[in-house]
This record gives sequence, structure tokens and C-alpha cells, in this order.
Amino acid sequence: MVYRILLQVWLGCVFLLAPESDAHAQPVRVGVFENPPIVSAGLDGMPRGISIDVIQLVAQREGWQVSYVSSPVDDLIGRLERGEIDVLAAIGYSEEYARRLRLSRESLIANWAMIFRRADVAIDSLPQLKRRRVALVRGSVQAKALIRLAEQFDAPFKPVYVDDFPAVVRALQERRADAGSVNRLFAVEYANQPGVVETAIVFSPVSVHYAAPRSADPALLDALDRHLAELKADTDSVYYTSLKRWLAAAPDGRLPPWLPWLIGGGGGALLLALAFVVLLRHKVGRQTGELQRRADQLELEVEQREQAQRHLNRLAYFDGLTRLPNREAFRLTLSQALRTLNGSGGRLALLFVDVDRLKNVNDGLGHRAGDMLLQQIAGRLQSVLRGHDHLSRFGGDEFVVIVSEIVRDTDAERVAGRLLAALAAPVDIGGTQVYTGASIGIALYPEDAESLDGLLKHADTAMYQAKEQGGNRYVFYHAQQTERAVERLTLDTRLRQALERNELVLHYQPIVELASGRIVGGEALVRWEDPERGLVMPSAFIPAAEDTGLIVALSDWVLEACCTQLRAWQQQGRAADDLTLSVNISTRQFEGEHLTRAVDRALARSGLRPDCLELEITENVMLVMTDEVRTCLDALRARGVRLALDDFGTGYSSLSYLSQLPFHGLKIDQSFVRKIPAHPSETQIVTTILALARGLGMEVVAEGIETAQQYAFLRDRGCEFGQGNLMSTPQAADAFASLLDRQKASGQRPVHGHETAP
Repeated sequence: MVYRILLQVWLGCVFLLAPESDAHAQPVRVGVFENPPIVSAGLDGMPRGISIDVIQLVAQREGWQVSYVSSPVDDLIGRLERGEIDVLAAIGYSEEYARRLRLSRESLIANWAMIFRRADVAIDSLPQLKRRRVALVRGSVQAKALIRLAEQFDAPFKPVYVDDFPAVVRALQERRADAGSVNRLFAVEYANQPGVVETAIVFSPVSVHYAAPRSADPALLDALDRHLAELKADTDSVYYTSLKRWLAAAPDGRLPPWLPWLIGGGGGALLLALAFVVLLRHKVGRQTGELQRRADQLELEVEQREQAQRHLNRLAYFDGLTRLPNREAFRLTLSQALRTLNGSGGRLALLFVDVDRLKNVNDGLGHRAGDMLLQQIAGRLQSVLRGHDHLSRFGGDEFVVIVSEIVRDTDAERVAGRLLAALAAPVDIGGTQVYTGASIGIALYPEDAESLDGLLKHADTAMYQAKEQGGNRYVFYHAQQTERAVERLTLDTRLRQALERNELVLHYQPIVELASGRIVGGEALVRWEDPERGLVMPSAFIPAAEDTGLIVALSDWVLEACCTQLRAWQQQGRAADDLTLSVNISTRQFEGEHLTRAVDRALARSGLRPDCLELEITENVMLVMTDEVRTCLDALRARGVRLALDDFGTGYSSLSYLSQLPFHGLKIDQSFVRKIPAHPSETQIVTTILALARGLGMEVVAEGIETAQQYAFLRDRGCEFGQGNLMSTPQAADAFASLLDRQKASGQRPVHGHETAP
């Protein structure tokens, strides 16, 4: 404290003795807050960081008289809007801030948000934030993004708001929070703080900008933009020197060097005393534990015998896994209820409950885990029903509820809502958090049907309608649903016949090298040549194939047809040896060793080299990542088959997975590409993905290129490959081969589906 006072006195003297500043210099008030290494206050109270280095250089060139105002970021934003300060030193881009404030065109730096956790708290994925205390910086873009993301994953948490990122770390160390959101650049400096652990959860790529009031003179931000653009263009400039300086800097020491030795010496003596006490407790605890174990074992044996006796007595009418009434007991109960209601004017509702994602649990964690899930689900469903309602396990992942004594439709609706709410929280299975839900179909007596079989059929039909709408919801039966159910069954039958009759065809969309325009590959896209409806797009039949499991056989056909076609073009001299074709893979194909066997079979029958085949896998594979899936990917890579992560940025994936899995490249989803370069946020995301891919040594293909501006932007930012209607729409096999012929005849010069290349 004495040193701090002396330092302040010395600084005051310096300012008093300093020569008067230029009276004509433009005063500029800059708002700063704790966001190291971009901007922070430093030990001497003077601002520092990447943003400050740039501002000071621009101030020197422009003749500004800069003063700094230090406060939390949400307070600074309010001051900025009121005109109390002229510039905010750093702010993450968001649509809201773009509306409220004037933001610089040039971004200072790109950044990601990430999660720290306390060392004693197990948080490794975003869903595990549910009901946790999470430290967030007030008013920050990351805070708002994390809250929205948690809502999408049904993982609401309790925000603990603080003023800045160092305060997030302190909140964790002081146990006021279980986790905290910081930015990636801050994490570089603070990743090794005591009691704080960096997780693999990374989200919300944003660009950092300067900000000014919406009503301010644009000249100030224009000057910052102009100088920052010049600094970025010169790799030897102050900008890059500042990046190297601050990103490589170690955190400042905040404790005297003798303090850890003092604490360590006194702590050592205390630990010796504690160790003796712990040893005594351990011996007593071990003996007590053995007695308790034997008592528990005896109690368990008694309970098991009682359970066996009850099982023998009730085997005929109860499900052995969940101990709920089985299908036979359900039919007896409903038949009795219908006889009682016949002619009385009473009503009941039948709820058909189908548990969502049970198959994923069985495939990913094993059938034992699936059984445990069903047991816990049965308990939750039973716990929210009324005493006179009847719950049965109908079989597999299906349950049926008889809701009696209803007056209005809303009575059945309330019960269905309670059932869904009971399944909203994650289920713990051997330490693994599993999220599930249910699709519920509701049929009413006597409005929808008066017989047992009629009610069951209509409730089942409504349940399928709930699944088609995305699941985790309830739907009442309507007569039109029967027509849709018949259509779905007809579509499934016709699609199976289409496979048998060779009515499926492949179209190919070229993938070009953006630097030269040369076709280097293509994506195989399936179409259905229906004799009745003509050419049917995949969106009309792929969802039905996924739902029925036919997608596996359909994907196998696509895989073999694609390999056979490319090999034929190679033998005809129409395709270059390095041309590759891409095939989309369904996550269902990872079950067992099916995918590796299907690839081996397609390559062997066609004679195609493995490196000419690329498999495109969506980010959804991250949600079912198991040792089996990882082994399959490694085996395919070892065979020489290329692997690409499709639709990157639209799903949920951990960067740790991305760096560990054997992908050759990734594809930027067209939802980002279509908005560049007009939208700054999408532009920054695409730029960040390209930088990330370069760092991981991955190739990048941009999907959905529609304009020359998009093409030029991607090419100039180092994106290697692209596909989209600008170059060529998907083509039938003969038309695609003609494109290859034209390219070969032109001496490998660029060949585009349009006459003018960008």
C-alpha cells in the first residue's frame, strides 16, 4: 500500500511538472475495462493492451489528446450512448450493438468464447452447465450468446454477473460460481490460475471492434479504420508487434515473491498434523465400512429374494424390467374401463408415449444402459400421474397411459405436459448424462374411437405425427393424420421398390479449386426417378428413409454407384487420377462395423482407389461419439479413404474432438456463405473457420457459392475449394462427364457451368 501511495504521488508530480499540452489537440475520451490482453488497467493504473497500443499510435498521428475512463463494460456502453465518452476501446460485434452504436468497419481481432470451471467440478460439455452457477460479464456478447445456447440445449443455468473477466476467475476461486465464460485470448494468459481448469467448451466466434455513439461525428472512427487497415497490411507494424507482445505475455505477478514460501512453510506443519488424524479416521472408517458392506449385502440378499417372489407372483401381468403393468395388463384394464363408461357419458384419454433417442443410447452406450434409461423413465412417468391414471409399458421404448375421469380435453393435455416435463431433466447412467424426451399421441373416448383397438391405433398415429414434428411434444389425433400415416407407409413401400427397380439416380455437383477454377471433385446427390411423379428431390424421401431405417440400404447403394461411376470415368480417360467424389454418410451407418464393410465392398467391386472417395459426415456424429464410431473413422482413414466434416458450424461440436478425429477437411455450411461479404458477423465466422482449418492442417470446401463476390471473398481469404450454383448446378452423370471432357480438352483450363468465371 505504501509503494502504491508513493507511486501515485510521483505520478502526480510528473503531471504537474509536464509541459502544457497542445491547446489545439482534439480531446478524445476512451472507455476502458478489464479485458486482457485486449485492454486492461495494469498495475500502475494506466491502460494497456492491444487496443491501447493501436489507439496511442493513431492519437499520435492524428494529434488527439487522449484521456481514459475506466468502468465495467455495461456502464461504459451507457456512457457511450449518452455521449459522456467518445470511443469504447473494445466491444464484441452483435446485431444489437450494431443497431445501438456506431462500430468500426475494421475489426481489431477475432476471438472465441470458452468456459473455465472450478477444479473440483465436473463440467466437460455444455449440457452439464444445467442448474450450475455460471459467472458472466455484464453486458458482454459472450454472456448473451451462452444464455441462448444453453436454452437450445435445455441446459438453463444460474447467471452470476461480474464486472470483467478477471472477476470471473475470482468468482471461481472464491467458489461463488461453478463455471465462468471468458474469451479465448484472456484464457491464454489466465489458463494456469490456481483452482481453475480450462474446458473444451468453445462457442460464439466474434470480432472485436471500436465503438462510438450513434450520433457522433464519423470522422473519429474513420481515422481508426484507416490507420488500423494500414497497420494490418504491414506485418512489421505496431499492430503485429503488439499482438506478439501481449499474446505471449505471462500474467503479472500479483503476490510478493516471499508469500508462497511463508504459506508453504506454515502449511507443511499443518499438513503433518492433519495426516495423522486422517490416518486414524481411515482405519476406523475401513472397519466401519466393512461392517456396513456386510449389512448392505445381507439386506440386498433379502431384498432380492423378496423381489424374486414378487416376480413369480406377478410375472403374467407385469413387465420384468420396469415393474409396470405389461401389454396384457393394459388391455384388461382398458377393456374394463370402456365397459364401465359404455352408455354413461363418461370420457377417457389414451396417451401413447414413445421415448425419443433410446436407440442412440443402445447403440452408443450398450443395451444395459438402455435398460437403465427405461427404468428411470418409468419411475419419472409414474411419479407425475394421478392416483386413478394407469401407466403400462407397451413394449420396447413405448408406454401407454390411460387417463380417466376427464371432463375437458385440457385435462389430458395437462397430464401430457407433466409427462414431458418429467423427462426434461438429464438422466444419469453410470456417470453419463443422457438427455431424452418423448413423442406423445392422444386419442379420446368416445370422440375418436369407442373400441380398444381403435383408440390404440389412433393414439399411435398421433404419436407418429408428434415424432414427425421433431419429437418432445404431444399431438391430439385428427382424422387427417390417418391419411398421412397411410401416405408415410405408402412412401416407405414405394421407396423400397425404387431400390429394387433401380429407380434411383445420382447427380453430381462439381467442386472446384477456387484459385484456378479447375474441377477437382464432385458431390454425389441422390435423386428418385419416380415413374408417377418424375424426378423427386431427396428432401421428399430422405427423412422417411431415416425414420424407417431404410437410409442404410439407400446409402449403401449411393456409395457403390458413386465408386462404380468414377472408376468408369477413369477407365474412359474422362476423369483425372486425382479427382474425388464425395458421398454423404448417415450416422445410422456407424452401427456395428457396417460402414467399414460397405466401403470395403464398394471399393473392391469397383476397383476404385480409396483416396478417390471422400465421405462427408455431419457434425451430429459428435453427439453420438463413442469408441465404436472413433474406431470406425480411424479404420477408414487407415484405408486411405478421405473424411470431411460436413455443414461445419451449424451443429454442436467440441474443438477437442475436431483436433483428435482423423478428418482431412471440413465444409463451411452454405448458411454462412450466402451472407458474405455483406454481413460482418458471418464474414468473421467464415474467416475464423478458415484460420482454424489452416491451424489444424485441414482443407476447406465452401458450399453454396452463388455470387462472384462470394467466390472472390473466399478465394482471397485462402479458401481452397468451393461448390455452388455459380460454378454449376448438380448435373446428371453424362452432363458432369461433359464438363470433365471440356476441361480436359481445354488443357486443364477452368471450366464452369456459367460462361463467365468470377
